[in-house]
Amino acid sequence: MSLSLSVLMMTSVLLVLSLGLFDFTVGSHLRRVSFFLSKDDDKMNWMDSLNKCKSNESSLVTVYHQEDLGALLKNVPGEEGVQFWSGLRKNQSSVTTWSDGNSLAFNNSQVTSIGDDQICEAMTNITWKAFNCSDRKPFMCYKDNNYILIDKEKDWCQALQYCRRHYTDLVSISNETQNNDVSEKGKNKTFWIGLQHDQWTWVDGSCSTYRNWPKNNNNNPECATFDLNNLHKVQCAIDGGIFCTKGNMRIKVIKNKSTWEGALDYCEENHNGLLWIEDEEDQKAVEQWLNHTEVEGPFWIGLRQSTLFGFWIWKDRTVGYSKWKNGKIPAMPMSNHCGVIDKTSALGQWSDEDCWREHHFLCEEEIAFMNKK
Repeated sequence: MSLSLSVLMMTSVLLVLSLGLFDFTVGSHLRRVSFFLSKDDDKMNWMDSLNKCKSNESSLVTVYHQEDLGALLKNVPGEEGVQFWSGLRKNQSSVTTWSDGNSLAFNNSQVTSIGDDQICEAMTNITWKAFNCSDRKPFMCYKDNNYILIDKEKDWCQALQYCRRHYTDLVSISNETQNNDVSEKGKNKTFWIGLQHDQWTWVDGSCSTYRNWPKNNNNNPECATFDLNNLHKVQCAIDGGIFCTKGNMRIKVIKNKSTWEGALDYCEENHNGLLWIEDEEDQKAVEQWLNHTEVEGPFWIGLRQSTLFGFWIWKDRTVGYSKWKNGKIPAMPMSNHCGVIDKTSALGQWSDEDCWREHHFLCEEEIAFMNKK
């Protein structure tokens, strides 16, 4: 692994040099949260809140899991009775869709009614079965005319993201023959297919399986707020606090420890890769999570020094923005060759570290969107 990784890094660096891409940028990519609640005027109805987010080139927040709620509310000034808007709103149109946008020409579903729960379809043999989308199962992707069973357990949205990253999409089924072919490829397992039933949509179009409604919240409003524990269905006209988010990569704090190369392998296998930081906006997004997580640092990030040229790179791109400790870039021959980000003594500062030491680490995971962007 060490030799092949070094060769890969050298090849990447040479490519960067030959193409003159030292100023290569793609814009801020890490998901960052901002909130507005400093005065009464900052509380708005759902639509005005959405428009305020749009004016900042962002959207009302999508909640992905319970940890997300803790991170969102950790540093918000306490104010009794304040409700915070989520980007979740009830659909006015069709609620049953294939993830790749194909029409529902063939339907073997046994779902007859859809409440406020999010329902996704899985296949066992040739039978379609409905499950909560947050359940974890194997899944089937497709590319061209090939069906690929992935024997890893993921929730439906994670399965969707995986299929789009490595293949084309979760499998959709348009006729009886295709249904039988997919079943045969399924090897008698129960696996996700690309059909979802959901009356609610996140306004930014992202896919999230989080639907933690309280048991007594059975009324029919069309918007949703949240607190530390739950989502709540409310009238869209009430006033609420505003959380806005932008960025297409979620930050994942990994609680087990590994060497830098072990962290790289883990992140590429289970997410999109070790986290990299494009600019100051990304840096602030990371600091938000470091300030929230109880996991102690330092954390490996995707930062490594070229042992051939001496400059620091993010896998296949050179470092533009940086936040090195004491403002000094670690230089050979005294430097270690891998990079960490600190949480304790110097929040968010980078430093060099021996690649063979074991640390917690940060991965990044691409957000899946129901409609491809």
